[in-house]
Amino acid sequence: MKKLLLSSTALVVGGVMAAPAMAADPIKIGVGGYYTFYAVANNTSSTYATNGTFVANKGLFFQQEGEIHFIGRTKLDNGTSVGINVELEAWNPNNIAASPTNVASIQPANPTIDEAFLFAFGDWGRVEFGSRDAPSYRMYYGSPSALIGYGAFALNQTIGNALALASNKAYFHTSVAANTAAWQDTNRINVFTPRFQGLQIGVGYTPKINTPSGAGILGSTALTSGPSGNSGFSGCGYAGAVNISNCSNNDYAWQDAFDIGANYLNKLGDVTVAVYGSFAYAAFNPGYRAFAGSANQITGSNLANWTMWAAGLQFGYRGITVGGSVGYDNQGMGSNYYTGTDNATRYANAGIMYETGPWQVSFLWMGAVNSNGNGSGTVQTIASGTNVATLNTSSNAAVPLSGIPGVNSTAFSGSNALLFGAETANKFEIGANYALGPGVKITGGGIFNNQSGPSNAVTGQTWALLLGMDVRF
Repeated sequence: MKKLLLSSTALVVGGVMAAPAMAADPIKIGVGGYYTFYAVANNTSSTYATNGTFVANKGLFFQQEGEIHFIGRTKLDNGTSVGINVELEAWNPNNIAASPTNVASIQPANPTIDEAFLFAFGDWGRVEFGSRDAPSYRMYYGSPSALIGYGAFALNQTIGNALALASNKAYFHTSVAANTAAWQDTNRINVFTPRFQGLQIGVGYTPKINTPSGAGILGSTALTSGPSGNSGFSGCGYAGAVNISNCSNNDYAWQDAFDIGANYLNKLGDVTVAVYGSFAYAAFNPGYRAFAGSANQITGSNLANWTMWAAGLQFGYRGITVGGSVGYDNQGMGSNYYTGTDNATRYANAGIMYETGPWQVSFLWMGAVNSNGNGSGTVQTIASGTNVATLNTSSNAAVPLSGIPGVNSTAFSGSNALLFGAETANKFEIGANYALGPGVKITGGGIFNNQSGPSNAVTGQTWALLLGMDVRF
């Protein structure tokens, strides 16, 4: 249990995979990483468009995901360790230019390099420069999980109705419970204090945030950030280890993103305790002219200053770990101009895990609700062969939304109107893994994923059974 609760401490304070270096030794690079493979048997609901076209889903598929980490460090004469970390994707990311559901407008290609950053640490704390997750994300403690690659924190895979996962705004926080999960891997600076009396604080700052895969955050609102999104991962504010020539302003993105996280770890006899809390804020900086991607005068949807917080608690006792967390995220959206209702997601989760010998088994629940002031779009048609869905919120919709609210708007009345009512998401997960040897585990379990709401775009359900292997090196 102590190893489970203190695992992220080593990560944050300075654990790196490299051979020890004497003073004045040059940096020597070590290689580490992980690779996970699953066979997935599932029953995933179909999405039916209003014109009768639909998406059917296959009952068996394979998943794989991994990274190769190149990490090195040296220890200076003053006792400070300095190093570098570069993480190479061990699989082919999805290199497409647009979201397959046609609700996110533009999605730049994923990078080959995941994170790349410099770090330094010592008795004074730790500092990081480069493409790295925020402190309020990495300091998370809450629901435990034995299903490797899933759970409430280290999510690397997803299973479910693709359109519902992209369109339902509540879904995002039934996949990740930690704060700033949508701000990952931007160029940033992070500073951590040393741990004192069990308490550690981390603070992060990045000049700009842009959302290349906005469908998972903004749902079927058709909102997008950035000037056009076609700058991809060469542009400032996108996730990824990039070398940019400047960081522009007034371009409909979030600026000056700040986050603070803290956790407290203690052991009272046989009981281990972990407490987590975090807050993050980024200012939305509009451009000089109206941009339909960030503020829609027909529907009233708009982007705004981004605010989020999360808090968690975890206890361990003789092989049993229980925990949970709660949070709030406005997902970078303001209250709708016309309905006055916000579009924030409130979420909670709880889990229990038992560990004995080489075995870990767990049960997890995650739930979220989005108030949906912007309304939900409706799927009008699904293209044969590609399964690209066109919604009434899309600019190329067969019957697009139009008119002036209060006069002749089709967004709030008529057969093509937006649909209102909360969007909700729930995930139930059973997981287990068995250690065959150092760094080698058999892993598997079951997932029930359910998204619901007022439209066909945000509703979906999946049962899945998983069996696979995870290796760490």
